[in-house]
Amino acid sequence: MDLLGILVGKFVILGCKLTGKNGTSLPGKLALKVDSDIIKNIVKDVKNEKIVVTGTNGKTTTSGLIAEILRSSGKKVVHNREGANMLSGIATVLIKNSDIFGNISCDTGVFEVDEANMPLVLNDINPKVVVVTNFFRDQLDRYGELDTTIKKVKESLSKLPKDSMLLLNADEPFTASLGDDLNINVFYYGILDKLNYGYSLSPAFEQKYCPVCGGKYVYKDVFYGQLGDYYCPKCGKSRPKLDFGALDIKLTEDGISFKLKYKEKLINVKSHLTGAYNVYNVMASVATNVLLGISFSDIQTGLNNYTPIAGRLQKTYLKGKKTIINLIKNPIGFDSTLNMLREINKPLNLLIAINDNYADGRDVSWLWDVDIENFVSHTKINHVVTSGLRAEDMALRLKYAGIDQKKIKIIKPIDEAMDYIPTITDEELIAVLPNYTSLHEVNNYLKSRGVKQ
Repeated sequence: MDLLGILVGKFVILGCKLTGKNGTSLPGKLALKVDSDIIKNIVKDVKNEKIVVTGTNGKTTTSGLIAEILRSSGKKVVHNREGANMLSGIATVLIKNSDIFGNISCDTGVFEVDEANMPLVLNDINPKVVVVTNFFRDQLDRYGELDTTIKKVKESLSKLPKDSMLLLNADEPFTASLGDDLNINVFYYGILDKLNYGYSLSPAFEQKYCPVCGGKYVYKDVFYGQLGDYYCPKCGKSRPKLDFGALDIKLTEDGISFKLKYKEKLINVKSHLTGAYNVYNVMASVATNVLLGISFSDIQTGLNNYTPIAGRLQKTYLKGKKTIINLIKNPIGFDSTLNMLREINKPLNLLIAINDNYADGRDVSWLWDVDIENFVSHTKINHVVTSGLRAEDMALRLKYAGIDQKKIKIIKPIDEAMDYIPTITDEELIAVLPNYTSLHEVNNYLKSRGVKQ
């Protein structure tokens, strides 16, 4: 091992700490310039299984749940919890958890991985389990067409050892198709219930056609976005048989519960996370740990202990007013958040913060793919504040969705918008919905005001 790479990384981590920076990617980025094999060299000392989680939405929550369950079972876990999921972020977390000689004392590793980085990461980490949550259109000006990303992921999966385990979301057609013709152990998870919340295929629906014959998919049930129970009437291809299936699903403001069917067993699962889309995240985390042989009691303890990271269904108070903060970064993520708020069934005041920095994607036309009209028709919205660099674009989208212009106020500086919204709130729930770089500004605001996160 090139110890210079470790020392460079350690030095930059110290510098970031002294200057008050997060330093979740820069140390690894510079260390990789010195030693391109630094990830491979450190991760080989992780004693047991390595788990990789990828996909467009849900990978941060799913990987966090997996890691927390493993910790609850007594394992020492290295995990890129902050969500820095490219090579530089993974290198950083490994350097942080190793000594100056690159030795790491961990039982297992859980790594959230950006989809486009999968080929490089899988080559370096050689995971025992890979979890794929879903594929949706996300930052296309950065990645190009969705099918290009999926093709790269599938090529990388085909190189895994035969004893590897691949856990796929069967309800999402792109993801389910990854399991076709792979010579490894493939497991599928999905929903067995009907969710009676009036969901229909999202305007951002991607996978319309069967990859085998080109026939158009027909859906028996839609759970959210393009996730559901589907089949092709032309060739018969359908949603794969589920190895893990959620049924008796209950969604409340305080959390979710369901029974997970695995073989002949029914596992009772509860989580304080909310929203139908979190059924998938919780289910994937439970299924992963079942495959790893973790006991059901340790699994439930881990679910109870899990604390979401900032901006992922984060619950707090702004000037004494109950507030929920959730990241929105693409049409399906935005739709899912709106559906979750609709399920809560309370009057709302919204603060939506949209930037168009590089990390967000420059093109904000995706806002028009969100089914805001459906949300507006089913929800009592008293006030909306739009903020960020593209606040006007968001306000225009809301106007065309049918929200009375008198209810919409534009306040571009995010800190000023955060100060303002509790002043117009009585009994409403405040929902703060930032996109990627807006979330950093929201978090900085909370820290500067001493708000509990």
